Parts: sequence; C-alpha cells; structure tokens
Amino acid sequence: MTNKDCNLHPLNRVTAICNNIHNEILFLKNQEVRNTYTMSLPGDFVRYGESIEEALRRSILQQTALSVEPIEILGIYSNIDNQSGVHIIDSVFVCIVTNFPDMEMKKGSAQFMWMDRDQIEETKNSIYNIKIVTDYYSWRIQKSTFWTTKI
Repeated sequence: MTNKDCNLHPLNRVTAICNNIHNEILFLKNQEVRNTYTMSLPGDFVRYGESIEEALRRSILQQTALSVEPIEILGIYSNIDNQSGVHIIDSVFVCIVTNFPDMEMKKGSAQFMWMDRDQIEETKNSIYNIKIVTDYYSWRIQKSTFWTTKI
C-alpha cells in the first residue's frame, strides 16, 4: 500500500450491478452494530496478479454462489474511507448472471438479496453505494459512463 517514499497508494476494488428477470438489483446485507443492517453492491478488492474481471467473477461467486459476466463498465469511483483513511478506486461493472442455483441465501454476516426500485427507494439511507445505484438507473436510459464527481 505504500511505496519506497512512504506515500500511500489507493486500493483497487471491483463492484457489480446485477439484475434478475424481475428487474431487481443484487445487494449484500451486512450486519452492523446493534442489529442494524447496511446494504451494499457485491464486490471485493483486486488481488495482486488478478485482472479486474477475474476479481469481479471471484468475489461474486464467493459472496453469493452466482456466476456473473461483465457486459459494460458503469464507471470509476474514487472514495476515501472516513474511518480508516484508505483511498479506494472502484471499477463498477454492469453484469449478467449466468447461473441461478437453487439455494437459500448464504448464512453468515453477509447475505444477499434482490431489491426492486421501490425497495431501494425505501431503504436508500442504509445503502452504502447509493450513488452508484442512481447512476445505474441513468445508465439504463443514457448508456453513458459515470465517475465520482460527474453530476
């Protein structure tokens, strides 16, 4: 994370926007303190030697048991985490799900769920990356690319 001059370097992350046939978006449900929950789009950090597409496929498969294929790039987002001070560059892909295994939601701290637009609107305050979701809805109409500061 630091170079020889002790300068911090950003971490690279990949995130997926996945839809099902009901036009619902895939989210991870993360348990926080005091039994509250936040919702986030699935994804993970890119490992050394791994392409961003490989990281995307690996992380979604591990988190949800779903296989995905990126079809478009939604955008690139830059964020500095307020708690840790870590700088993250997030490459966000629109993906298709290539399998829908018969299974219940994964057990553990992160479960996945599908949410429609009304459910997203109702819980938007608890969705970590709501800007990305909002940009995705615009992308569906405009097919343009987004980034952190694009209005």
